[in-house]
Amino acid sequence: MSYYILLFLVLLIYAYIYDGFVFNENISYVRIGKLYTYLLLLFVIFFTGLRIPGIDHDYNTYISWLSGDKKNFIAYILQGKDIGFLSLYKLVTFLSNNLALFFIIIAAISVIAKYTFCKLAFDNKFVGILVLLVFSRLYLTQEFTQVRVAIAMGIASCAVLYWYNNKKKISIVLMLTGLTFHLSVIIIPLFFIIYNYCSFLKKRYVLFFIPLIAYFLSPLCIEAMHLIGSGRIEVYIDGSYHTTKLSVFSTYYLIRLFIFYFILAFVFNDINEKEKIFVYFLACSLFLQVIFSWNDVFSLRFTEVLGLFDLSALILPLKYLSRKFKLVYFLFIVLFSFVFFYSSLKIVQPYDNYIMLMLK
Repeated sequence: MSYYILLFLVLLIYAYIYDGFVFNENISYVRIGKLYTYLLLLFVIFFTGLRIPGIDHDYNTYISWLSGDKKNFIAYILQGKDIGFLSLYKLVTFLSNNLALFFIIIAAISVIAKYTFCKLAFDNKFVGILVLLVFSRLYLTQEFTQVRVAIAMGIASCAVLYWYNNKKKISIVLMLTGLTFHLSVIIIPLFFIIYNYCSFLKKRYVLFFIPLIAYFLSPLCIEAMHLIGSGRIEVYIDGSYHTTKLSVFSTYYLIRLFIFYFILAFVFNDINEKEKIFVYFLACSLFLQVIFSWNDVFSLRFTEVLGLFDLSALILPLKYLSRKFKLVYFLFIVLFSFVFFYSSLKIVQPYDNYIMLMLK
């Protein structure tokens, strides 16, 4: 697992140097920070794009699916199976049939989307620590495994922030593009529209109750899912696909719940309008994790889809706490990031890639 630990250290160093170098007036420091950023992005893109089959449990499934796509492209499109993902694969095959090239392109889109979100979230501030948090939590579970969700949620999440930057046409295009890669990200525009049309959701006392009401609504959720009647949903309900119940008192849930109420109590009055959307989506994430706790597929998927907003909310105390508490909270986020990263190692096998194989 030494290669994965190296990855975490590279991210940790980035968290340490970003603000100090990029926002230092010395031009040489700025150049060092930018150079490290480019090297980091290239590293994480090729680290995942060049991985060999078998490291993650979805790689061979994608190979089988994409091989079938060569013969049944139109059939898959008519079934509505992630048209953007399949169309991108079809486009890449005109250039090369090398699957590594395809996965490098997939990784590049996903990584750049997440990095763009991190830059937009706090207007180029706290980028280093947010990148550490985001990639520790999502990189191995998404860029390594659930690659369609990785692209979809990165693009759709950026769309929300572009909307706040008054780039609404770009926002709409990105939102629609994200939906073509994975339909699960539909909850992002859905919740965002609800938030914009229901002004009371911006009230602290309303946000307070959102995670709590999930405990009462969860028993009704199963019947509601049956009413939707989608074949892609039914397989996760009728037993065709093995699912399990999740504990609503997991460490991940409890820490986020505590920070959520800490933000409402001590930080909420200071944050700006864009940052309030992070708190709102954190509330929605906590709500979804509980209301779908009877089904790990739905609970984990919808929680991950809102992950970028969720993790951005965790940065808010770092921005608004007094100076004497900032270092303690910074160290807490570093520790929290390591816990995220270490727990995600369970889903991957020892690392190897095509270049390393050629050198052996």
